[in-house]
Amino acid sequence: MRHFLRACVFSALFYALAAAPCSAAQVTDSKPPSSPTGLSASYRTFTSISLSWNKAEDNVGVKGYQVFRDGRKIVSVSKTSYTNTSLAPGQAYTYSVKAYDAAGNLSESSITLKVSAVSDTQPPTVPSALSAPSSDYTTVSLSWEPSTDNTGVKTYEIYKNGVKAATSSKGSYTCKGLTPGTRYTFTVRALDIAGNYSAQSGIIAVETASDRSAPSVPEGLRAEAVTQTEIKLSWSASRDNVKVKSYQISCDGSKPGKSSKETYTFKNLLPGTSYSFVVSALDGTGNSSASGKTVTVKTAEDKKPPSVPGGLTVTSKKSTSVSLAWEASTDDIKVKGYYVYCNGIKIAETTRKTYTAKTSKGLGIYVYTVRAYDQSGNLSDSSKAVTVIQGP
Repeated sequence: MRHFLRACVFSALFYALAAAPCSAAQVTDSKPPSSPTGLSASYRTFTSISLSWNKAEDNVGVKGYQVFRDGRKIVSVSKTSYTNTSLAPGQAYTYSVKAYDAAGNLSESSITLKVSAVSDTQPPTVPSALSAPSSDYTTVSLSWEPSTDNTGVKTYEIYKNGVKAATSSKGSYTCKGLTPGTRYTFTVRALDIAGNYSAQSGIIAVETASDRSAPSVPEGLRAEAVTQTEIKLSWSASRDNVKVKSYQISCDGSKPGKSSKETYTFKNLLPGTSYSFVVSALDGTGNSSASGKTVTVKTAEDKKPPSVPGGLTVTSKKSTSVSLAWEASTDDIKVKGYYVYCNGIKIAETTRKTYTAKTSKGLGIYVYTVRAYDQSGNLSDSSKAVTVIQGP
């Protein structure tokens, strides 16, 4: 029994000692570090601010610090200092710092520190030696000696005929899309990262090469699609030493159409009618090619008449006149007008849906009907008749 009790005590002590390290490992750290103190700006330049602060305290150990600028976290560091770079000269910023430990506990924020990068009021030097090494019909290549600046040149602004045309980060630029045979003036000025501008460079004048060469004649003119009122044309692209700007499409000797592409659709044509088309090409200088071959195309026939006018009524009656009105007809293309009949004889033609007919004084019987017609001359059936009896 004594041996049994001794064994039990030994076992209990063994398990208690074995469990002790596990219990210690399970203890969590929920205590945050102290707030960093002494935040200050130790050094400033045009584009950087160096910060430093006192070391925070923690029950286990501080792992690092989070740096905030204008309320947003910008970096985590393990030291008690940080240099914020790529800032704008003269710009004010607000900084704060928080400490954190290995368990992720975050301290309260330090005091906020408002500090500005050093102001820069010195402009870059003026770009020099502006020249145009090359030019052609539509482009001028410019180059210049780079400017210098105490903080750094950000970009160059290129002015064409006194108006800002482009920017460049290099000491060169190619101005495109110019008009052949035209004189242009150019200047350049530099801009630094603080927003300071240099004075304008010297002016240079450059004239693009003259273009007297017309585009080639457009070929392959054809009708891609034909309906009763539309004809879609297409053709092969012309060639030019500079660039084809547009095409002039002539219909029956006039010039109603212009297109920047190799297609054009004529609309509102008459059904069953032949039209003749030719195309010429234009470049940006106004040089015109000769006209291509003439193509004649006929629109599709229209044989469908309009619907019968409905609702013919007498709106008023006088001793020598009768006023009529009716509902509009419809057509697959377009209703052009209406014929008014009295006792089977056509007495009027109108584009409206009303008509006032003259009558004789005295006793008379008048039977009126209406028919619609379209652009092709197709005639609808007669409307229902209305009868009017005139008394003496």
